[in-house]
Amino acid sequence: MGFKITRRNWLKSSAAIAAGTVLPSATWGRGLPSSIRLSGEINPDLESYDENAFSPQITVRLNANENAYGPANSAKKALSSAINSSFRYPFAEVNELKNQIASKYGLTADEVTIGGGSTEILNMAGLAFGLQNGAIVSAYPTFETLLRTAKRFDCEWIQVHLDKDYRHDLKAIEAAITSNTKLVYIVNPNNPTGTLVDPTELLDFCKRVSKRVPIFIDEAYTEFLPDPDKHTVIPLVKQGYDIIVAKTFSKVYGMAGLRVGFGLAPSKRIKQLEKYGVSLSIVSKPSVAAASACFNDIEFISLSKTKNRESRDLTYELLQEAGYDNYIPSHASFIMFPIKMNGDKFLSKMRENGIGVRAWHFYDQHWCRVSLGVPDDMKSFGKVLKQIS
Repeated sequence: MGFKITRRNWLKSSAAIAAGTVLPSATWGRGLPSSIRLSGEINPDLESYDENAFSPQITVRLNANENAYGPANSAKKALSSAINSSFRYPFAEVNELKNQIASKYGLTADEVTIGGGSTEILNMAGLAFGLQNGAIVSAYPTFETLLRTAKRFDCEWIQVHLDKDYRHDLKAIEAAITSNTKLVYIVNPNNPTGTLVDPTELLDFCKRVSKRVPIFIDEAYTEFLPDPDKHTVIPLVKQGYDIIVAKTFSKVYGMAGLRVGFGLAPSKRIKQLEKYGVSLSIVSKPSVAAASACFNDIEFISLSKTKNRESRDLTYELLQEAGYDNYIPSHASFIMFPIKMNGDKFLSKMRENGIGVRAWHFYDQHWCRVSLGVPDDMKSFGKVLKQIS
């Protein structure tokens, strides 16, 4: 008989949760039934899983939405300086980063939590709300780490299709909420489509709906927007709305390998999330030092956004030249477009030519999501795309 994942079984299987914490992400699932091992950030979408996605055969890596221009020099200097003291735990540094983040957004330190990339924040929420034996409502397709984590604890995932322009359908999402809904999850800009919700509509939605059910907004790519302050919902956190916001140093800051992210929410929600997180076991002292150093590095952020926009415009041209002019206009650091063959076959052909991308299948169509790299990488991608089309 298989192991059924229920709140009771999970609590029995981990004394750590009974004490109000869980195992670090790096050790989740050790000694536990394979059915409750949690998915990670690299490949959260099983439909797009490619076991060779990061093989040595791939020389142009455009499959993980990494920022090829980071990290900033300010982060590198801080990282180097912190090595000598890396034998110390980062207690003070984490608190300092919390205060720094809180100050920027007009919050208090108890409204901030630090995690190993936004992945840890997502998994904390997946546990916190997934264990409530209810449902989570989100768009589909979207970034699935939180959702797949929650599903492993008998949480129902209510999928609401994107609208005709591949954006979140807020009206349909609201209509899908029932008395059993424990959380509404929104990724803005959305991953994998790169689409953006109208800011006025989103704010109105959050103000109205958060009175009924908590809302989690994943803002991993917001900083790539020309005016990110216009599109964030963080001011609603300051106003006391029941909203959780996740942000990361992995994208515009170019620190994906250093694993630093943070969550913002009313203090009661932060306490709830931190029952299921162990930030000090995941975030290193050098990583925190680098994050703190570049957090307000306006010059680098501007450069990163400019380079991303230039690569995006170049990739649009390359797609058009290869006969793919029906791509989805992107507000993030990747572009999604419908492909003319089976996704597995497409990935294989790209990989044979040294190119790593991602593929999805939804709405009866196979899709490719290509991350934006340096111009030479995008030109290599465009060349291969022409050859295999």
